[in-house]
Amino acid sequence: MEDQQSHPAGPYEIGSDVWPGLAKLAEEAGELIQVLGKIVGVSGRDLYYDRSDLRQRLVEECGDLTAAIAFFTETNGLGSAVDARARQKLALFRHWHDQG
Repeated sequence: MEDQQSHPAGPYEIGSDVWPGLAKLAEEAGELIQVLGKIVGVSGRDLYYDRSDLRQRLVEECGDLTAAIAFFTETNGLGSAVDARARQKLALFRHWHDQG
């Protein structure tokens, strides 16, 4: 488990009074985007040029972003509205997928 250095939380950091977790959410989203870019860059293969396992990195970054979203929405009182929107969007994505 990673430890946050002990200092007063600035705006947007975990522990802040101003949109706590926003900074972590942006960081984790960016890390997932980096992995997605690598997967696209190697035409969907699991191994990157440096032999790193992109499937494993994808699992890690999806999990990290999922946790960051859950923390951010919960802490900022957005959870139920975001959950409702996610259910709607997931149904649409499944419909698109079924249509091919």
